[in-house]
Amino acid sequence: MPKRHPLLLAAGALAFLLPLVVYGLTLSPTLNFWDCGEFIACGWTLGIPHPPATPMYVLVARLAGLLPFGEGVAQRINFMSAFFAALAALFVYLLSLRVTAAWREGGEAPPVWVRAAGGLTGALFIAFSETFWFNAIEAEVYALSAFLTGFVLWLTLDWAEHADRPRGNALVYLILYLLSLAVGFHLGTLLVFPGFFVLALMIPKKGFSNLDLWLVGALLALFLGSTVLHTPDPITLVAVLAILGLGIWFALPQARGRGRRPFVLYSLALFVLGLSVHLFLYIRAGQGPMINEADPSSWSRLWAVLKREQYPFQLPTERKAPIGWQFTHFFGYLGAQFRMPGEWSLPMGGFNFHLGRALTAIPLGLGLLGVALQWLRERRHWAALFTVLFLNTIGLVFFLNFSSDEVRERDYFYANGFYYFAVFIALGAVGLVDSLRRERRRAIYAAVLAGALLLAALGPLVHGWHTHDRSENLIARDYAYNMLAPLEQNAVIFTNGDNDTFPLWYIQEVEGFRKDIRVINLSLLNTDWYMRQLRDLKPSLPITWRDAEMADVATHYYRLDDGRIIQPRDEVINHLFINAQRQGWEKLPFYFAVTIPRETLQPFLPYLKMEGMVYRMTLTEGSEQVDLPKLRQNLEQVFEWRGILSEERTSRGGVWQEALGGPSIVDKVPPPDDPRLSLPRFYKDATISHLIQNYAAAWSRLAIELDREDAPGGPDPARAVRAMEMASLIREDLGPVAMYLGYLYMKNGEPARAMRSYEKYIEREPENWQLWARYAQAAEAADDRQRVVQSLGEVVKLNPDYEPAYLSLIDYVVSYFPSRDNLRSLRDQVAAYLQRHPDSAAMRERLRLIDEALAQPSLPGAGSAQP
Repeated sequence: MPKRHPLLLAAGALAFLLPLVVYGLTLSPTLNFWDCGEFIACGWTLGIPHPPATPMYVLVARLAGLLPFGEGVAQRINFMSAFFAALAALFVYLLSLRVTAAWREGGEAPPVWVRAAGGLTGALFIAFSETFWFNAIEAEVYALSAFLTGFVLWLTLDWAEHADRPRGNALVYLILYLLSLAVGFHLGTLLVFPGFFVLALMIPKKGFSNLDLWLVGALLALFLGSTVLHTPDPITLVAVLAILGLGIWFALPQARGRGRRPFVLYSLALFVLGLSVHLFLYIRAGQGPMINEADPSSWSRLWAVLKREQYPFQLPTERKAPIGWQFTHFFGYLGAQFRMPGEWSLPMGGFNFHLGRALTAIPLGLGLLGVALQWLRERRHWAALFTVLFLNTIGLVFFLNFSSDEVRERDYFYANGFYYFAVFIALGAVGLVDSLRRERRRAIYAAVLAGALLLAALGPLVHGWHTHDRSENLIARDYAYNMLAPLEQNAVIFTNGDNDTFPLWYIQEVEGFRKDIRVINLSLLNTDWYMRQLRDLKPSLPITWRDAEMADVATHYYRLDDGRIIQPRDEVINHLFINAQRQGWEKLPFYFAVTIPRETLQPFLPYLKMEGMVYRMTLTEGSEQVDLPKLRQNLEQVFEWRGILSEERTSRGGVWQEALGGPSIVDKVPPPDDPRLSLPRFYKDATISHLIQNYAAAWSRLAIELDREDAPGGPDPARAVRAMEMASLIREDLGPVAMYLGYLYMKNGEPARAMRSYEKYIEREPENWQLWARYAQAAEAADDRQRVVQSLGEVVKLNPDYEPAYLSLIDYVVSYFPSRDNLRSLRDQVAAYLQRHPDSAAMRERLRLIDEALAQPSLPGAGSAQP
């Protein structure tokens, strides 16, 4: 069968180009939350990201950022992920072609069109799967890791066909070199080597001995052990020297007798050569880039980064969660990868996962079928493929040992496992179509099945377009803008974690915005290397400690009598405040991001004044202080609202002083019940929804302050309503916002609008009795007696011990709906209440009124309103 058949080439082109086009259409134009901002900023400035620092990614991202296309640096680096993800999808196709070429059922391989259709099916399933697509459209390491794993696995299968030829060892050396380079992208890429190892053991004739193979495998295992298991350095060194000695001892006689090179020595040399890319970290860190995490500018700190000492190892036998839950969680991730239109599985992370409807079971069934068929038809390839699949799925579940309360979903750790499963999906598709072709003896049935499978492979594309389309998503970039734009010149802002720090690094280092501001991450402030950077790099801070003193401060952890733990960062902050007061407090304005937990802010709360997305540190003590003019100005005139309240894509730019006098966003956005309202409708995941809740909180705070009787200039109820409406538009699912908005509508004499506001939230929270109680008040003000009775009935059903609702309900029923059925039903509820609360005089009086009403001979049998 010719390897370059036009149909194979056409299907391969489609396997690459279709995903690339889709990724391009759904690509993020700037950054997303989590690590993306850090990776883009480090790629553009050649900075040092968090350990393990991924030097290869930084270098390749720098090249991508220089390409002459796209809207900006961020989009070009994002496209780098898209390009390599599309290449990775292509390698699923190529792997299936190489594997199925060895199938010989009845003495012949499946025909070209069957192999092309099956391979394309697997490629499209992985290309549009949940995790793979997610990683393909943002600046992350996983797309490049997937490409390299696919390429190395393909080289492994190619080597198996040439193992006893002169080029055989050259391919092995290339594989080892690529794997060592891949460590600079993601350490997990090394888990493809066991597939090569198992396959090589099964091949008798090759350019090296099994002993050589075991020694090379031991070297890689030692490397993994030193980085993941934190093997002590002396043990690692002794083991490496022992393995090298064995390799040279056995290899040199062979080399002299047979003209062969020492395989182990060459393998180690090439692997070390690939790892040498990490010297970039040592060189660049010594130049003092603005982003220089862990500061690997000395050999000891570089080694600490390589060994990932920041991440403590825990024995897999000490489970962070029940092993059954962990496996259920993983299989939930697997089932979520290939969701189809209409699929209704439970959210990821629960205990009981549904793999979805019948369509969603197609790729899962094909993958399992592929595992079985490959076992039956060709064992060597099966051994290689199944080994890497097992290690990257079941093996990682056991080893990674995730807890049940991780800060985010961890599906991306299994991304390579899902990738290998897609290879088996392709094999299953080839086997299924070929079996039908052989059984029916008519190609038409097999062709129809192949077409159906290809259509099914597009199902995740249709289902996932809305959740993966980030082409209009500018929220993370504007989050950074809104945090920095209002700050005073030369300000200092304290942040808490990844999502309120990395976007700021991005907008400063890539867009060059507000580089006069010093961002201090509280999580990093416990380290001496970060203290040194704050002291030495401009804009520098008034830290007067010497290096030795910083190293000592970084060890200061102690517990107070009240249980609070004092950390090094607390000492650093106090040091900064003291020195700032000496130099003149007004010269160095301090701010805290609103994302910092309240317990961390506790010592400073009396001196903090809210301005929107930040609290400003003041010398004036107070309670829940708010700078109302600045808060209103920031929210209405300064902040960017693209993708949240505005469908615009262009940025205002500048700082808040330049925005004075500009149009208010309040005047641009209609109220929630206005038919002219049109808001951006692209998908906002849990991270975005959680973070933009801070905007809703700021608008709510503005509404509360405007409604206060002692507000500067007097209360402004109309503006307070509009502010709370903005909060409800940002997060329409927040019950407290709904209740306060309804209260403001009522206060302004608009009970009908209050009812509509409550109704919208009651649909989401039908079990919230407080919402029903507020709704009853609004209905009463609107003189809608029937809805008053119905809503009060819901209140007493949801909270049967809430006496005020009973009292109002009885009064309404007796006065307006005194039917015999209504009164009898109500009497039963009152009697049950009095059994629980026999001392309630008010309820006993209402019981007497009900009995008097029931004694009336002219009482109707049924009423229109049911309590």
